[in-house]
Amino acid sequence: MRKIHLAGLTALITFSLACGAGSGDTSSSVTGGDGTAVEAAPEKTTATAKVGQTVTLTRDGLGEKSVVEVTVANAKQHSKEPGEYGSKPEHGVFLVLDVTVVCKDGTYHANPFNFKFVAKDGTVSEGAFSVGFKPDLNATDLSSGQKVAGKIVFDVPKAAITGGRIQIDGMGFDYDKPAAYWAL
Repeated sequence: MRKIHLAGLTALITFSLACGAGSGDTSSSVTGGDGTAVEAAPEKTTATAKVGQTVTLTRDGLGEKSVVEVTVANAKQHSKEPGEYGSKPEHGVFLVLDVTVVCKDGTYHANPFNFKFVAKDGTVSEGAFSVGFKPDLNATDLSSGQKVAGKIVFDVPKAAITGGRIQIDGMGFDYDKPAAYWAL
């Protein structure tokens, strides 16, 4: 019985040391359109950019480093999906944005579900299923030097857009925490 406890304790210590090889926290910073740093976010804070600016997400944990540049641009409102049979939004308007994700170092899983709409009052909306706004941002595994681009769509009340933000989730163990925002 003592051997089992000792083996478990050894495994726990090994795991703890491996996790200590970097915080694993996702940090973010914002750059302007020309690539110059506009605002750097200190560790454990969340950067806020303007729509059209690029946010750099960095994660260094468990011996692996990932650096990703994400741009959210061209916020447009639509009262229905394009096409003859386009559906109408249930909550007010479709908010459609162009997203570009570039993996600069390491790997990254780009996914439209990494983004959320956050209203001024804190109400969070997940992306809407839409077939009319093309091209979609598809879930894609990226390696260093690769990129993907497409549209993300939210079905939100029109009044919620003023003061609203687009949130991107963190990487790795921070997948459920906001990494950065784009102010609308």
